[in-house]
Parts: sequence; structure tokens; C-alpha cells
Amino acid sequence: MSFADDDRGRIPFALVGVLLLLGASVYATGVADRTHPSIERPAAAAMDGVTRDARPALRMAVRDAARESAGTPVTAPADTAAGRALNDSRPFVDALRLRIAVAARESVSELARERGGVRATVDLPPIDGSTASLRRAKSDIGITAVDGGAAMRVTIRNLTVRARDGDRTIAQRRRNVTFTVETPVLALHRRASTYERRLNRGALAGPGLARGLTTRLTAVAMARGYGRYAGTPIRNVLGNRHVELSTNAAVLAQQRAAFGRHDPAGARAMDVATVKVGVLDVLGGRHGDAAAVTKAFVNPNAVGGATSEPAPGEFAPRRPDDPPINASPDAAADRAFLGSIDDVSTAGSYRVRGQLRVTVRSRAIESRPEPRLRDWTLVDEETSERTVVRTVEDAPAGSTEAVVDRVLDVTTHHTVERHWRRNGTVRTTSAEWTETARVAVRATAAYDPDDAAPDRLTEPLFEPGGALDGPNLDGARERAAEAVLDANGGADTVAERVAAGGGDTLVRSRTITGRRPGGIDTWITADLRELRREVANVSVSIPRTAVASGDANARAQLAAALRERRDELLDAPATYDGAADRARVAARAAYLDRVLAELDARAADTRDRNVDYQDELGDRATAGLSELIELGRGRSEGRPSDAYTDSGRSDDDIVITPDASPGYLTLQSVDHGQVPSVPAGESAHPLTARTTNWIALPYGDAASGIVDTLLGGGSRQVSLDAAAGTLIAANRTVVTSPENQSEESAALAANRDELAAAVGNSVQEAERAVCAAATNGTGVERSTCRAAVVDARDRWPTLGHRGQAMANGSYVPPFAAALAARGVDRATADEAGVRVRVRLRELSAERAVGVPAATTNRTASMVQQVARDTAQTELSGTLENASAKATRRLTGASRLPAGMPVAPPPYSWIATVNAWSVTVRGEYQRFALRARGVAPDGGSGTVRYVRDGTVAHLDVDRDGRAERVGRGKRVDFEASTTVVAVVPPGMPGVGDVDGNRDEQSPGWPCPGVDGDESCKATDNPE
Repeated sequence: MSFADDDRGRIPFALVGVLLLLGASVYATGVADRTHPSIERPAAAAMDGVTRDARPALRMAVRDAARESAGTPVTAPADTAAGRALNDSRPFVDALRLRIAVAARESVSELARERGGVRATVDLPPIDGSTASLRRAKSDIGITAVDGGAAMRVTIRNLTVRARDGDRTIAQRRRNVTFTVETPVLALHRRASTYERRLNRGALAGPGLARGLTTRLTAVAMARGYGRYAGTPIRNVLGNRHVELSTNAAVLAQQRAAFGRHDPAGARAMDVATVKVGVLDVLGGRHGDAAAVTKAFVNPNAVGGATSEPAPGEFAPRRPDDPPINASPDAAADRAFLGSIDDVSTAGSYRVRGQLRVTVRSRAIESRPEPRLRDWTLVDEETSERTVVRTVEDAPAGSTEAVVDRVLDVTTHHTVERHWRRNGTVRTTSAEWTETARVAVRATAAYDPDDAAPDRLTEPLFEPGGALDGPNLDGARERAAEAVLDANGGADTVAERVAAGGGDTLVRSRTITGRRPGGIDTWITADLRELRREVANVSVSIPRTAVASGDANARAQLAAALRERRDELLDAPATYDGAADRARVAARAAYLDRVLAELDARAADTRDRNVDYQDELGDRATAGLSELIELGRGRSEGRPSDAYTDSGRSDDDIVITPDASPGYLTLQSVDHGQVPSVPAGESAHPLTARTTNWIALPYGDAASGIVDTLLGGGSRQVSLDAAAGTLIAANRTVVTSPENQSEESAALAANRDELAAAVGNSVQEAERAVCAAATNGTGVERSTCRAAVVDARDRWPTLGHRGQAMANGSYVPPFAAALAARGVDRATADEAGVRVRVRLRELSAERAVGVPAATTNRTASMVQQVARDTAQTELSGTLENASAKATRRLTGASRLPAGMPVAPPPYSWIATVNAWSVTVRGEYQRFALRARGVAPDGGSGTVRYVRDGTVAHLDVDRDGRAERVGRGKRVDFEASTTVVAVVPPGMPGVGDVDGNRDEQSPGWPCPGVDGDESCKATDNPE
């Protein structure tokens, strides 16, 4: 019977499965019952009842703890057991958790329920007052903001419910309780932290006070700077009074961003201050621009949109980089041209390389005979060789590139003589064998130019013709092949050497230079002259703001532009018209490489110079100065993740109102009567500020090396350009009529004469350098040059104008024209002009024609003084019939550069820049937030979050003594920025001229209550 047919004693598998499942269930139920025994009904009822009682008690405890935490928030833990239990990164939240932990124990300590003789109680693990115990208690509390921040979900862990029958515990449960309490305390603290963070955030780190201050102060500086540029008598472009107003405007903006609204009292005070400072002061009393000025403070983005020229009496603000600077590589083009024509080399384009290749094709070697004498002792042996070289094939080069092509057999005959000895008898034997090698010797020659020209086919080649119709490497192939063969001893010698060396191949090469046609250097020089003009006309645009911040690098941009256009400028043909044409293109390529190398080197110098320039700006002039300037242009601040928004369900559903004391942060001292939050009998400075103008004098400052860094040289000299400009201004300001000459005018005339003598000496030195350069290698006679120098003087009316022309490069075209008028051919005059232009730049960079800074600055200061006195007298109405003279004085003063004339040297002056480093420090004596909450009786109420420096106490171990937990630090801040103002070239520039370069407010550097030595002890003012 088969297994399939046998059903005896079988049990269905389904039945087995059912039995197993039932057995497992019964077993598991039994085990579970033994693990969790049932609780008697009276005990369970009592425990359920006391648990229900615990929830409202805990809820009330959490609500009270939240109110206490808001009223005395902890932002700085104390050095106590309770303070050390807090995490330094979140002291407020941890202090709130600790308060809840203590209040929760207190709230459930008296709760109890009895049922059927069973008493149920609730308790939490005890706190003994130690840091470890407090940390454990804190860890049992979990809190999370919910409902858009209007409520807080609280979890209290390890709540133990016990049932006792007398002294015996009959049941015990440990559980976690979670519930929600309507209190916005977490949202209030988070918003306050956000606000404080925004107040202290760096301008480049994101939106905040520093960024808002940057945009507002830039608007003010640009408005007042352009007002001064337009003729308004503004002496202090940017001062602390403007900083105060802008700071408060920016602070209100941060309140709106953090809380959705600002302090109403602060806004009202801001309106009053804006009228006082913004209208009456910002534009020096020009009330017609009041609306524009107010917008500059309140909405800095309103400044910067105008692009047209202002009408008389009107103000049109501009962006600092409008219009940009155009820079060209004319200086590098000139220097590279002179270097190229002084060292014209075309040898690399006429190079031919001969190559010798010797190859062993085969070898035949006979075995060396072994010694065969028995019973004899070999004493020594001597070997000799004889070599025979025989030509097997001698194939002429013909139409191939090979000049020599031979096959040789090199046979070496070896002979060995051996000397033997036995029993005093000497015997000599000899044996011979041969080695034969077949060797191929091949000498070739090819055109192998070593120049900067791109690889192209060159036709014709190795025959007369091509550009200039020269020899064009005719016969150079044969000479190159013979040269390399001769250098290695000839075909037989090199074949024998290779065969004996044991190797299979030998390669040698040798280079020769072919004959060049006459006149090639002159031809190439003329071509380079035209290329120089093309290169000099390349230009790039550079934002003025980049120049002002020290981030511009004109040379680097020019190098990039030239590299992009290099192929176009090189203009290499698809096929060179002989070696001469390749030499011409190679010279162009070498010239462009010289220009690029010059620009790259100057770009590296500029980078170093920019670093030095930025270092001179001090700690406030950070590497992000260009970004600060971009911010100051009035672009939108954007919106960070912690900004207030009015969409979605978040903290925005809570109405939070800030209440600051004082609401308006003034630079003046306030007392308790003015601001109740100031302690009685004390005074405080809510705000302190420091505003430092980088450049307070026209050409230098004893306290700053910025001008020297930008213009080069040391503080003892200024450039000829600057001195000549001052001389022009002095000439226009001096009163020539003796009867109207004041004491100041007489002093100015004396200083002007001294400056004129110094400028004259420098101009004479420059004119001597002109002829030294113009006659160097050009063939121009020195007498002709001197006559051209005299002729060129008529082009400029005054010494000052001639000095400026020699300094800024505009001297060269009239001088070259004067040479041409004296009979010098145009090409030579052009080359002489280039040499003069290069030399004058070198003199300017070396300060070889500089003028004493003391003389220049004395004259400039006298020009300013005379102009100020004249303007004041005219405005007072006491000057009669003198408006023309006053206008002349003012026009002369307007020629003085106030601020920094900026240009990427050696280019001309393209903008006037000045900058101010601004730092503000502030402290609220009290900063409060109000929001709707739940009152102690369960109704609606107001939750107040107050930061006033109060110390928070808590009786953590219920011993009746409250322990210090920490304190809520006052909301304070520090914000720094750099403000740049840029005006077009020309007078009077931009800058402070009131003699107060470093303006520090009362109380600087310590805001808050006066006499706080802790601030001064830790502060390190610049």
C-alpha cells in the first residue's frame, strides 16, 4: 500500500493548528495574570478619583509657574545649586520647567481619596535641593508650545499614585500626565529672544538693527553729501544726532518684525524726533526737502531711485555706484609695447630641429669558446677586439624628410689568449668569435618654431618666399641634419657606438636658426604699434562702490577681458605666409602675454593694496565692507525665518504689544523723573554712539593712514595732482584787491605762494624727465625735445593746470603734437609719447615729483577758512557789494577735495568717497511684552513678560527659604556698521569739515545706569 493511500492513525493538520493556538492563548493569559494581578475595587476607585483631582491642581500649578517665569524670566543662571541645574543654552525654558516641577509637588502634596478603608495619594519624586536632584526633577517636565504659541502642552512624568490599607501599600501606579494650559509664556520669551537677536545681529548676518541702520544712515549720508556737493553749507555730513534718530527708526522696525507691532510711545517719540532732526537738520535747514528726508529715515528704500541731475535748489539722491567707472589697460599696454620693441626677437620662429635616430635592426653573436685543457691551471687571459663598419644600404633622402638614411653592418672580431700552468710548465692557447649588428642611421630635419604663436600650417617653407619675400629657411633642413650628425661623430662612429652599447636605439637632436630677412624688426614694430592702440581701447566698467570699499580690482577685470578677446586681438591667420608671418604673430602673442603678465602682477599688487586699505579702516571696516555698501544702496532687507508674518497659524495669532522703557532711546542722560524705570537718584544713558569719519582732512590725517594707503607714499608728501588742484583752488580764492584783503586772505596768499613754488619745482623735475624719456632710443634730438616742451606749455593757462596734466596723463598728446610740429615723424613722435607717459606714471608712483603735504594742507585749510568766513558774512547780510568776490571764493573752495579722491591708479580721479564707522550701544531699563492669557480665577487676563534685571528666586526644597535661580538680563544691544557716501568727481567732494573726526556721545561706551564700572572695565574702546 502506498503512503498516499494509507490513512491509518492520521490527524488533520488544521486541527493541530487550532489546538496549538488555543494552548498558547491560555498560557499567555495565565502568565499575564500572574504579572499584573488584579486590584481590589475600592483601591482602584480611590486611585482613579485622586488621579482626576490631580489634573486641575497640576494645571493651576503650571499656570502660576508660567506667570512667575514671565514676570521674572531667567536668562542668566545664578551660581547656585538651582542655577547650575539650568542649561546655559536655554535657561528660561529650564527655569520654567524647574518652577513647574516645584509647583507640581506642592499642588499634589495634599491630595487624597478614601474608599472602603483604602486611602489613595499622589506624589512625585522628592527634591532635596541638590543640583542633581533638581536636574532629575526638571527632566520629568516636558513643555511644548501649541496652538500657535497661545498655549503650552505640559507633560509631568513619574507621577505615582498609591493605595494603602493602613501602613500597607496594596496597589501602586506610575504614570505620565499630559495636558494643555492656555499661556503664551513660551511665545513671549521666544519673541523677546528673537527681538534681542535682531538687535545684536551683524549687518551681514541678516536683517536686524545693524542692517537697518546701514540703509538709513547711508540714505542720510548720501542726502547730506549731495546737499554739500550742491552747495549747501553742511560741515558735518553724518553725526551722532543722525545716528540716534536712525537707530530708533530701525529699532521700531525690528519690533514690528519680531512682534507684529511696535511700542506706541516709542513711535510717538520718533515722530517728534524726526521733525526735529530730519527736517531741521538733515539738509542744513533746507525745508523744501523735508518729505524726502523723512522718507530717508523711515523708509530708506525710497532713497536711490533718482537718476536725473537735480534742478537748482533741489535734491536728487543717487545710488553710490551710478554711474560706473570705465577703466582701460593703457598703462600696461604702454609698458608692454616698450618692452617688446626694445627686445624684438624672431629667432624662435626660424628654428629648425635636426634629429638623429640610430636603431639596431638585428644582432648575430657567436658563442665565446670555453677553455678545454684538462689538468692545467688557467693563470690569466687577455681579450682584444677589432671592429669593421660596412655600408649595406645608402638611400638618399630624395623627397622624404630624411637627409641621411643609411644601413650599416658593424662586425666586431674578438680574440682571447689564455695562459696555463702545470708542474712548472707554461702554455698559451687562443680562440676567436665575432659579433655582427645591422644598424640603421637616419638623420631628419623639421620646422620646430619655439615662439608664442599658435600652431598653424606654414607655407611656403624651406624655400624662398612668404611675407617680406625672404630666404624663408631655404637650405635649413640640410644644415640641421648635418649639424646633428656631425655633433655625434658621423654615421660610422655613431653606428659603432650604438652596436657596442648593448642598447637598441639612440635618439639625439640639435637645433639651428635659419636666416631672417632684413627689415623684419621694423615691420613687426609697426604691427605692434597698431596692436597697442587696440589693446589700450579695451575697457571694463567697475562699480564706484567697489572702488570705495577696496574690493575693486580693475587690473584683474581687464586681464579677464583681454583673455576673453585674446584670439580676436591676436588675429592669427589659418596658414602663416612663411616664417616671417609666423614671427609677426609670435610677436603679437608675446606682446599680449606681456600685457597680461603686467596686469596679473598689478592685480596681485592691487589685492595686497586693497587688504592694506581695508586694514586701515579699523575693526569696523570688515572684509564685508562691499556687502555693507550694497545694503546701504537701499535694497530690500528680505525676511528671515524669525521675522513676523501675518499668514498661517503661528505665533501671529497672539497679540503681543511691546512696552519699552524708555520708548525712545536718546543719547542724552535721563533720570527717574523722566524715565520711571531708572532707579531713583540715578541717571542713565539709554543709548550711546560713536561716529568716526575716516578722512577728516583733504589729503591726510595724523590719526589715519587711509589716504597714504590709497594714494601711495608717506604722510610727508602728496601727489602732484593733489597739490596742483589745491593750487588752482587757492588761485581762485585769493582776493587780489588790496582794499578788500582780510587777514585770512593775506595768510592764504602767502601759503599759496609757498605752494606754487613747490609745485613749480615738481613740474620742472617732470619736464626734465620728459626729455630724458623721449630721447631714449627714439632718435629724437634733445634740443628738439626741449623746444617741444616749451611749445607745449602754451596748452595750459596756469602752473597748476600744467601740473595736473603731467600727473593725470593728459600732457602727452599735446607734447607728441609739438614734436611732430618740430619735424619728428609720426611713428617716432608716437613712440616718444609712449615713453614719456610711462615715465611720468613712474615718477608719480615713486613720488619723485611729490609736493610737501604740510604745505598743501596748510593752503587747503586756509582756502576752507576763507570760504567759510565769506559764506558766514554773506549769509549774515553784512557783506555789501561783494557777491561776486564771495562767489569767487566759494568757487575756489569748491575745488578742494573733501574726502578721498579715488581711482584705480594710474587712472584719473573718478569719484570722491568718504565713509563713517558707526557703533551704537543701547540698554532698556525695562522691556516688557503684553499678551492675552488666563487669569488666576480662570478668566481672561494679561500675561506680562518683563526684562528689567530682577533676580528670580525659588524655594526649591520647601524649606521656607527662596534660593536664587538667576536673573532676567536687561535687553541690551550693540550694532556696528560702515556707511559710505560717494559723489561724482569734482568739488567740494564729501566729508566732515567741522574738526570733530571722532564723535563720541555722552556716556560712551557704556549705556545704562551711569557709573556702571563693570561696563568700562570690560570695554575696550578704539
